[in-house]
Formats: sequence, C-alpha cells, structure tokens
Amino acid sequence: MGLFGKLFGGKPEDLEDKAERQFADGDFGGAKLSFEKALDRSDGSARERIAARIDDCCDELALERIDEARRLLKQGDEDLAREELEGAFAVVASADVRAEAQEILDELEGAEASEAATDVEVTDEEVLLAVSGSWELSQAAEYELYGEAFTDAILLVHTGKAEEARPALEALVEEHAEDACYLWLEVGRVRLLCDDLAGGRDALIEFIDALPEDEKNDPLLAAFVELARIADEEGHFDEAMEFFEEAIETFEDDHRPYFAMGHFLLEHDLPAEAVDVLEAGSLFLDEIRPDWRMIQELGLAYAAAERSDEAIAQLERVVSFMTDRKILDFPPSTVLPLAKLHEEAGALDRAADLFAALTRGSDRKNHAHYHAEAGRLLAALGLDDEARRMLKRGLAVVADDDELRATLEARLADLEG
Repeated sequence: MGLFGKLFGGKPEDLEDKAERQFADGDFGGAKLSFEKALDRSDGSARERIAARIDDCCDELALERIDEARRLLKQGDEDLAREELEGAFAVVASADVRAEAQEILDELEGAEASEAATDVEVTDEEVLLAVSGSWELSQAAEYELYGEAFTDAILLVHTGKAEEARPALEALVEEHAEDACYLWLEVGRVRLLCDDLAGGRDALIEFIDALPEDEKNDPLLAAFVELARIADEEGHFDEAMEFFEEAIETFEDDHRPYFAMGHFLLEHDLPAEAVDVLEAGSLFLDEIRPDWRMIQELGLAYAAAERSDEAIAQLERVVSFMTDRKILDFPPSTVLPLAKLHEEAGALDRAADLFAALTRGSDRKNHAHYHAEAGRLLAALGLDDEARRMLKRGLAVVADDDELRATLEARLADLEG
C-alpha cells in the first residue's frame, strides 16, 4: 500500500473488513467511521450495501443509548436518561429502533407531567399505573390478592394521605399475617411516612424475613438501605453498618450496596473507610456502561482523603464517560470539585474549561457564578479578552444577587483598569 493509502484509509474492501471486525467486537462507533470511509471510496452496488451497514451501526449506537437510558431511569436519573434518549434520536436509522426510544421518552414525559401537574386532574388509574410500574412480578401478584382495600390504601399513600392509609394497610397485614411478604414493605413505608421509625423498622425486618431467599431484588436492597438510615437517625452507627454489610453479603457482585455504604461513610467524615468500600465495589462495575455515580463517589472520597491525583483521575472519568456519549451537560456535583482540584494543582486552564462547560449546562440558576469563576481563572492565566467576555456574560445573566453582581463588576474593572 502506498503512502497516501496508509494515510487516508486504503482500499474500500480493506476498510469494509476492518469495519466488520469492529462491528463484531461491539465497537459500533469505530465501525461506523470505517464504513463511512469505505463508502467515500466505493462506487456501484457496493455503496448501497455499505450504506445499509452504516445504518446498522447507527441503530446499534442508538440501542446502546436506549439501554443506558433504561438503566438511568431505574436509578432515578431522569435528566441523564433524557440526554441518552436524545442522543439515540440523533443517530438512529430504523423506524423500529426510533419507536423503541420514543416509547421510553413518552413514558418519561408522562411520568414527569403527572408529577408536575397542579391543576390537571390525574385519575386513580394513572396513579396506580405509575406506581405499579416499579413492582416486581411476584410483588404485583401478591398485591392482587388483597383486592380493593389494598388498592384504595395505596392510592391514599401516593396522594399524600399516609395517615389515612396506615390503618387499612395494618389491618390487611394482620389479616394476612401468615402469607404477607411485600405487604410488610408497604406497611413499613407508610409508618415511616407517619414518622414512626420504630414501627417502620419492625415492618421492614418482617419483609426481609418473609422474602424467599431466591428473590434478591431492588425492594430488598432498598429495605436494607432504609434500615441503615433509620439506625443512623436513631444514633446507632454500628447497627447501620451491620445493615450495609448484610446488603453487601446478600447482593454479591453488585456495586450498589457498596455505593450506599461508601456514601454513608463519606457523610460521616470517614473518607479512608469510604475509599476502601468504594474501591471494592468498583470491581463489580459494568466495564461498558459503568454507573457514573459510583465513579464520582470514589473521586469525592479520594478528594476527602486528600488523595488529589486519584480524585482527579476518577472525576475526569465521569466527564469522559459523558463526553463519549455526547452528553455535554455535566453534573455540577462532578465538575465543581474537579475544577477545585485542578486549580489547587495549578492546572488553571483545565479548571477554567470546566467552569466554562457549566455555563452551557442546565444549571441555569448558577450560570452567573460559573461565568464569574471562569472569568477569574482566565484572568489569572493572562487571557484578558476571554476573561472579559466571560465576566460580561455573567453580568448579563446575573439575577437578584447583589454580592455576585458586585464581584463580577469588580473583576471586570480590574481587567479594564
């Protein structure tokens, strides 16, 4: 192969072979680029075949983002899930895959509309549909046995009337004491909503004891975490740790109980212990679609433990994870500590870039602050023109914050002087 062939990609058939290998390895982005290069160098009937393979790559990329959206929704990260779906729409080729993404988006928007509605009446059926969507199959089957009395009580709980729902649920669990399992979970929840920590604790333990050993599901994990929270609220740190440890033993090879325990330790100002737990849990992350919150938490733990280089590496992983998925609306919970660490390390340019990224994100109420910080760092780098632009934009968007406005004006005056 000649020099220009090596530089610009070689023969179409070689590029096709490379693309097919990348596709088989699951590197759909790389395969798409290789097919596109092959298309540019092909003619005749080959172009139709290659174009179809490019569409296949687009659909696989869209499906990856749809899968990620589902995972994020299960975790409750609705904003990031929406970003993933929008990314899927940007690349999807086929109508079937587009319809799959649209179905999830419709469900998400429907749930958000129900939550946000104030003057729009939501029917009982809609409330039940939204609530039951998170139930396990065995959970739904059990609830069906309890009939209308249970349905009415659940509606009361999810329309802000826990005090009214509690007697009905407790009567049901007394009536079905021998067979109740998930019903104890609902009793625990309603007692907690009524600020009865001891009663809620007892009911959740009844639920855990009644659950078959082969059912290791999200309600069980939530029960362990809630029991740890109750113990902590009652001042029993060691008991809380025991519940976290039981969750870790129960959910083998699952990073989520490690995340919960690590977060708990970090909240209790035990960063070294949090690092140990989070490092252990990180071994169980999905390598292709890791839970970015776990990576972030480990980064924050490293920062709290004054292990700055490792903290920067982990938090930068979160930024890279999102950038690779075309998500440029970075979470401030990642970027703010990362920018601080870079500034402390002397990397003012990277810190300025991070604040600039936040000025383009969805956290609009803090845009003026982000502009102020980016402007400050750019000025420190001697980039006066860029700093002026940032500070002027900050003044344009600052709201009712006289102190921040004064800060922006003072920094701009220093540059002008």
